[in-house]
Amino acid sequence: MTTQETLIQRDDCSLVTLECSPADYSASILTHACEDAGAPVVDLLTQPADQMHIRVTLRLRCDDPTPAIHNLQRYGYEIAEAEGNHYTDAMIAAERLLEVQMLLNV
Repeated sequence: MTTQETLIQRDDCSLVTLECSPADYSASILTHACEDAGAPVVDLLTQPADQMHIRVTLRLRCDDPTPAIHNLQRYGYEIAEAEGNHYTDAMIAAERLLEVQMLLNV
């Protein structure tokens, strides 16, 4: 069971999960990257992903985690999962998939 599955979902928060090596893990850098994008960190949980990586789940006080995700990626972190009430990147991807599906059905 993943950390995202064990956390209670809140309407006012988004969840972002990333994987990194233990040497690259820094709670202060992760928090700074999110808060710099206007997404305060409510929870920060870690667990082993495999022998070479750790999995970090961040609960952010925002509806759309997109700005925080972009900042985390700019810092070199690889995002594994993300969810939020108004996740802009996911909505854009879903719209594009529907457009492609419409073109293929012609």
